[in-house]
Amino acid sequence: MPTNEEIVRDVYAAAEAENLDLDRFASLFADDGYFLDMASGLRWVGPDVRQPIEGLGTPFPDFHRELLKLYTTTDGVVIVELRLQGTHAGNFTFPDGTVLPASGKRFDVPCCDVFVVEDGKVKAFHCYNMKSVWLEQLALPAS
Repeated sequence: MPTNEEIVRDVYAAAEAENLDLDRFASLFADDGYFLDMASGLRWVGPDVRQPIEGLGTPFPDFHRELLKLYTTTDGVVIVELRLQGTHAGNFTFPDGTVLPASGKRFDVPCCDVFVVEDGKVKAFHCYNMKSVWLEQLALPAS
């Protein structure tokens, strides 16, 4: 069985824009596993964990996660320091329906992700992205 770190690295590989594999991404989660975006409070469970990744494809077609450091614990927790990078090349629709037109601007946003892995599957994925930095880089007022 792969290590917890290998499973988490596989999650990131499946979410990479240039090799996006949403089925693979979702298959790495437990049936009741979830993805929680801490900045927005939005949560996706089970097969719906693919939705936030799928939603980034059009506005940010070159979306990349630069993994800086991974920390693993003996109880299945994997913490990842990373940077979210890409180009705002398409319209981005926020959960409230607001549309941010493509700006062509690049972004490079610090992030920290926390995973809980049990029995070879992701049980929990908490994404602590710096939404205010992201919006500032796209020239929007932070909210």
